[in-house]
Amino acid sequence: MNLQYALLFIGIVIVAVVALTAYDMSRLRRPRPRPEVHLGEFPDNHAPIRPNLPDPTREEGSDKILRSDLDVTLREKPRAEVLRKEIRVLEEMATMPLNLKPGLQRRLRPRAEPGRQYLPDEKIDFVIDLPGEGPVARDMALAVYKQNEYNLNKPRHLYGRHHGTERWSDLQLDPGTTEYDDLKLVIQLTDPRGSIDESELNAFMQIGLKLADTLARPTKLPETFEAGLERAAALQSFCDTYDVIAGIHVVPATTPSFAGRAIETAAHQAGMELGARNMFHMKNEVAPGGRHLFSLANLDEPGAFDPAAWDSFVTSGLSLFMSVPCAFQPGVAFDRMVATARVIADTLGGSLQDQNRRPLTDKGIAVIHHQIEEIEEKMRAFGIPPGSETALKLFNEAATP
Repeated sequence: MNLQYALLFIGIVIVAVVALTAYDMSRLRRPRPRPEVHLGEFPDNHAPIRPNLPDPTREEGSDKILRSDLDVTLREKPRAEVLRKEIRVLEEMATMPLNLKPGLQRRLRPRAEPGRQYLPDEKIDFVIDLPGEGPVARDMALAVYKQNEYNLNKPRHLYGRHHGTERWSDLQLDPGTTEYDDLKLVIQLTDPRGSIDESELNAFMQIGLKLADTLARPTKLPETFEAGLERAAALQSFCDTYDVIAGIHVVPATTPSFAGRAIETAAHQAGMELGARNMFHMKNEVAPGGRHLFSLANLDEPGAFDPAAWDSFVTSGLSLFMSVPCAFQPGVAFDRMVATARVIADTLGGSLQDQNRRPLTDKGIAVIHHQIEEIEEKMRAFGIPPGSETALKLFNEAATP
């Protein structure tokens, strides 16, 4: 470990100690009612704050692609602003769970993570509380839940506070002998497939009532049915606004096409690996956020490569792309994608283009970077930073069951 990484590790440990101390103190406080959860400054119509840019995206299929030809005022950031952001990143790294084994993300059978508190995500979940004094058996509560939850499409959970402790867990991950004092029935209001509708939220409410009747417990709603639907609509508007892609094309400079074997070699030299959907991906090894920092696709339809026919495979170009809301520090991820695109272009004898097939200049790159940073700040103002666990639930289809 070199000096730079050692200092970074020490800084993270210090921040982690402070964060854990604050967390332990916060557990002693009574949780605030859901209506007080901060989700940014909503106007009267509950629309999220949109990027302060003239037409920052253009429709291309179902994706919204950041443009490089906007007339924006670029500025050099003051050193104090840069330092504040660096400190914020260290604090977030200390408090967000790190994915140290990205290859093990998908398990055939989910397992409980040691030491984790399984609780609702107040920003995007609708909750029915089922408090009580006496213990409830895990299998009894889970049986009612499983008999009815098939009517729901959105991600949902039944959480319980272990009898006589402050530990919360997901009932489906616990042993059958576990007992609970309090229960929380939870459903996600919005996911990559859209927002919850009135029918599904009503079905969810009915499951809560059945649990209450079977377990002889009261139901408590931190927010009303109507408020839940309004919040779902606001979250969907937020997703519609910030579900954007940053992309770069690499096209031949002197030849009509790129050959398959050459593409494979260039991608590997740039540090990318062939994976899901027969595309190349830059893995996210440690930082929070999605499994991949960015990906490399075939510019020709349908976008995938054919590794079984590398010797005969040709394409008119390549496309690197990243999901802005799924990237932790999306500006940094974009810079790395630009550097990777240049390596691939140099290796293949290509040049960079924007999404409109025009030469991508340094100014165009700076314009895209400017939009990404503005989107990041506005997502933070809304209360859902890019690359956070909440953002992945909203924008990353791979996180949706």
